[in-house]
Amino acid sequence: MPKVAALQFATGTDIAENLNTCLRMIDRAAAGGAHLMVLPEFCNHISWYLDRQQAWECAVDLEGNFLAAIAERARRYRSHILINVSLRREAPTITVTSLLYGPDGSLLGDADKQSLMGHENDFFVPATRAGGLVETELGKIGFIACRDGISFEPSRRLALAGADILCNSLNSFAFDEASLHVRARAAESRLIMVAANKVGPLVPAAELPQVSAMTAIPEALLYGAGESQVVGPDGRPLAAGRRGQEEVVFANIPERGERLQLSLGALARRRPSIYQRLAMDAEDPAPHAAERVDVALIDPQGEGRAAVERALELLRALPENVELALLPAIFPLRDAAKDWPHTAALCREAEAQLVEVCRDKGIQVCTSVIDRGESGWQHLGVLLDGSGRRMAQPQLHRCPLGLPPGGGALQLADLPWGRVAILVGDDSLHPELARMVALDGVHCLLMPLGAETAGSGGKQRDLPLLFSARAAENRVCVAAAAHAAEGGMLATLEREFTLMQPWQERRFDGNINNPLVTLQCGEVTIATLHPRAAANKMISANTHLLRSRAHTSTQRLLMTAEEVA
Repeated sequence: MPKVAALQFATGTDIAENLNTCLRMIDRAAAGGAHLMVLPEFCNHISWYLDRQQAWECAVDLEGNFLAAIAERARRYRSHILINVSLRREAPTITVTSLLYGPDGSLLGDADKQSLMGHENDFFVPATRAGGLVETELGKIGFIACRDGISFEPSRRLALAGADILCNSLNSFAFDEASLHVRARAAESRLIMVAANKVGPLVPAAELPQVSAMTAIPEALLYGAGESQVVGPDGRPLAAGRRGQEEVVFANIPERGERLQLSLGALARRRPSIYQRLAMDAEDPAPHAAERVDVALIDPQGEGRAAVERALELLRALPENVELALLPAIFPLRDAAKDWPHTAALCREAEAQLVEVCRDKGIQVCTSVIDRGESGWQHLGVLLDGSGRRMAQPQLHRCPLGLPPGGGALQLADLPWGRVAILVGDDSLHPELARMVALDGVHCLLMPLGAETAGSGGKQRDLPLLFSARAAENRVCVAAAAHAAEGGMLATLEREFTLMQPWQERRFDGNINNPLVTLQCGEVTIATLHPRAAANKMISANTHLLRSRAHTSTQRLLMTAEEVA
């Protein structure tokens, strides 16, 4: 089995010393038998400069001594080495560039960072093309850098192009980078991820007090968060480093054939023809959304009509403050039979009774049903109120129940407290759809889930991880209802998350944009969501989660895997 390594260490302002650190850590990784070594971001100099001239002086040349020494180590150890540096291009252009060196010391490929973060925009230029994919004897290696990993697009593009190993060079103090984004990128496309992060101060040590006062970030949290890791295709770490400690994180990964089988399965149901909205600009969510809304997840016991009666009983007993309730997909039947006329009749009966409860209590209810459309039976998400169907959303991707996908439009509904969209069943697994409705200004995603969405056996999915990533990278609330709590959850947003701005309600704790999650448990789960928080998408100065996303990767998401390859 191939052995990979994530190298975790600190760099400072002395470029020669930083090079020595890189070489020393490469030597350690080689002694451990690593075939692929991934180094953090900004290996040549910490990303902190007085002005553009200093940034230019601290950057390295492609043919200079710094990178020549890295190439020599790759040749010496017959290994693949991925390093990230600030790189001089044609003056005065500087890019943040990842470079992969092969076992013969040659440069196999490079990729400029696509989405810059905060003050990086003052010194560097983003990528003008999407790179970072190389065929090697270990497999097809894709690579990204830091901010490009908190959005799904760059990793998804690489997966579509055939990558079976993803590498991420990080320069981050955020704890949620390791706990959420790195792991979600692996899980959503079923790939191996090797992620290397920094430790040590991310600004000059002498300036820590000043920067802390300016940013309201405690000095102790202006250090690289560490937690470098190798993540499996299920989103769970195969090996992980600690915070604050220099180390090399080793892991043996599956052979290429096994890796490819997993990733191809995750991409097989995509429908690029309906993703055109991804290429367009973002619409601002309405700022007049409610500050808070209380939402209930209902998972009634029983089967058939008994489940319907229990659901009605639980809905009637909800507290008066609850404005929306979600039921799992086709909730009366935990294992929906393919006797569609019978199932549809039961769904119609249940829907009529749910509308009555909505009318009596003044709430909305979301679930899914089997209904007959123009082209036959379909799986349909419905949002009900006292007058009937407020919104009907067909499942847009191939349904594991054997039903054909519906039409290509995503429906939106403006409720008194915010704009919502429904992702039905396995549609919730496709990050493209969540991004599309976020671009349309949605405050909350509603997800009625079926038992098949969670998967089974060796293909079981970590739905809370995936849905937390959807909430974070789009800054939307998420309400997902499941049978037997298999992935059901309510995810809301911190109202304050923009860095470099004063916060009134919270103190920075190392997490920038980690959703606040309530997992579904038992028959009734209630939590408060913050729809208005979805209106703020500014993660830092000059960095909007949606408008600053990796546009150079978007066009490839509108293609099939065959077209991308």
